[in-house]
Amino acid sequence: MPSNPNLIKIHWEFDVETDEEIQSKIGMSGAEVENILQINDELEVDQLNRLCCHHLGIPVWVDLDLFFEDPRGVDDYQITDALSDEYGWLIKSWKWQDDA
Repeated sequence: MPSNPNLIKIHWEFDVETDEEIQSKIGMSGAEVENILQINDELEVDQLNRLCCHHLGIPVWVDLDLFFEDPRGVDDYQITDALSDEYGWLIKSWKWQDDA
């Protein structure tokens, strides 16, 4: 992935542990999802987020240059709010590409 100082990686709040429709879309049972989240292995949680993004058409990576003139000068809340409004999902967390 090319370096972009304003690219962020998003962990969306899909509520996959309780949303049976999403579980069906990603081909996992609630128990399987619960197991991943309880173990809290960063790699597995990241893979679960990516799987949900893929099946729901939501990006994992977002270029903030598309939303803000000076992304690094914008408050974190504004970023979270703008992206939640744009994509229709709450954000659990996000980090800059150079921190990911």
